[in-house]
Amino acid sequence: MPSSAANNEVFPNTTTFLKDTNLTEPHTAEDHGISFYIYYYGMICIIMCINITGNTLVIRAVMRTPNLRTPCNHYIVSLAVTDLLIGVIYPLYNVAHLELMPEVSRALGQWGVCRFLVSEVLALSTSCSYHLVAITVTRYVAILYPLRYHLYFTTKSTKYTIFSIWFLSHCTCIFMYTLYNPEKYIGVCRYELIFSITHLIILLIIQYFLPLLIMLSLYARIVRIARHQAKAIALQERVLRNKSHAFNFIRRQELKSTVMVSVLLGFYIIVWTPMIIYLFFYKITCVENCFQSPFIR
Repeated sequence: MPSSAANNEVFPNTTTFLKDTNLTEPHTAEDHGISFYIYYYGMICIIMCINITGNTLVIRAVMRTPNLRTPCNHYIVSLAVTDLLIGVIYPLYNVAHLELMPEVSRALGQWGVCRFLVSEVLALSTSCSYHLVAITVTRYVAILYPLRYHLYFTTKSTKYTIFSIWFLSHCTCIFMYTLYNPEKYIGVCRYELIFSITHLIILLIIQYFLPLLIMLSLYARIVRIARHQAKAIALQERVLRNKSHAFNFIRRQELKSTVMVSVLLGFYIIVWTPMIIYLFFYKITCVENCFQSPFIR
């Protein structure tokens, strides 16, 4: 086993390291008034309540209603489970780098615990992104190939895909982050203070830009086909006078589902973009003696 002296070289004393690098410790009880912590923990509590309540309702609704157990809704349930876990683990990650409760923060700020929290948060976030990709693919097939949809998306294939998303997301993040040891760890469990710009770029490509590119490409095609189908439905009903009402009703339902999923995609872009901008700004421009408002973070 390595000696304590060797450990100190890799993970130096926080105060000494901060003085040597001209950095200030990001979050301490002395730096911020009680109003900041009320705001910060209040926001976390509100988000947790919405997260747990909303995702629990989604899971319960699908599980208790047989008619809702479609392949697309299986993905939505798995996505809800992912978000539910993020709602539990992410607050722990946030507590790990705030010094209002030093005993708790130091315990969670140990490198082994921090590494687990960061890896799990990133794995769940990646899993969330690729669940949305899978849902987008189901909408794409449902709109472009409605008669083959039930051949491609069975309960078995859906479960296999869900398992693959969970497994690959966790394996990727464990490989990238669990095996990684920072050159100097200051005891503050914050992603942008631990990992290099290389890790950040890889993360953004895998977790944000790649799934976003796939989803936008598919939706561009879906929108064109959906418009064509809407016109075809209207023309058919005028010519055949509702004789094909049953088939047209199915196609309308698929179009409505596609609109719902496109709203999810819109929110995905809206809520992720600020974090992407922040991480790039911090890692590229914030090197030394850089002040940032904790409220903005």
